[in-house]
Amino acid sequence: MALGAPEYAAIGILVMAWGDGLAALVGRHFGKHRYRVFGMDKSWEGSLAMAAASFCVTCLILSAIAQGSVIPIALVVALGATGLEAVSQLGIDNLTVPLGSAALSFYLSQILF
Repeated sequence: MALGAPEYAAIGILVMAWGDGLAALVGRHFGKHRYRVFGMDKSWEGSLAMAAASFCVTCLILSAIAQGSVIPIALVVALGATGLEAVSQLGIDNLTVPLGSAALSFYLSQILF
């Protein structure tokens, strides 16, 4: 990451905080449609909550610094974070989701802005 660009660290941290937190709450309380990934039970509802929160967080932060459309970047970051959360085992998602989200948003921003 580039020094002096804390917005990408904020994306990673907030995607983890809001996305993973809401995924757990929504999945536990409203998760009716289950699927298994590497022996772990997940719900489509929880994964959708993860994607939606990740998309919103990324859009809000990038909108403050970007001059172009942030929707494509936010969409890719949301899908990437949701995928990382779904396949990460043994709590490693607490590391993979923020690092992956931050790195993905940084590199896509460099390409598209």
